[in-house]
Amino acid sequence: MCAVAPLTGQAGRMAELLRQLVPILHVRDPDAERAFYEKLGLRTTFEGPEYPGFLAVGNDTVEFGLSARPGAGPDDNGVTWQFQVGDLDALVEVLEREGIGFAVAVERPRPGWEFRTLTVRSPNGIEVTFEDGGESRGVSSRT
Repeated sequence: MCAVAPLTGQAGRMAELLRQLVPILHVRDPDAERAFYEKLGLRTTFEGPEYPGFLAVGNDTVEFGLSARPGAGPDDNGVTWQFQVGDLDALVEVLEREGIGFAVAVERPRPGWEFRTLTVRSPNGIEVTFEDGGESRGVSSRT
C-alpha cells in the first residue's frame, strides 16, 4: 500500500473538517430511482417534508441523495456512478431475480490486474457500474 504523507497547515485543518461525501443525483423520478436501489439492498435513509422532491438512500457505508429535477436526463449528470462490491456473482443473482438487464465485462488494464464490471441502467437512464474489486490489482502496484 502506498504511504500518504499527512496534510499540514490549512490543508490539514480542512481535511479534518470533511467527514463524508454524499453525492446527489438529479433525476426525473426519485421514487423510481429509489425502488431500483432498494432492489439492490439499499434503504431510504432520509425523506421528509422539509425538502419536497428529495430523498436519500444508502446502507452503513454508502449514502446518496435523489433530487427531483423535471428535465434531468442521463447525459446531464456528468458523472460515472460506480460502486465496488464484494461479490459480483451475488449481484448478478439479485439482478436476474429482479428482472433488471445488465452487461458484464472483464477489464484487464495491465498484466496481472484483472477484474469484472457489471453495468446497468437505472429507471432514469443513469449508467451504474459495479466493480468486483479485483483481488489481484493491489493498490501499491498501480503505476
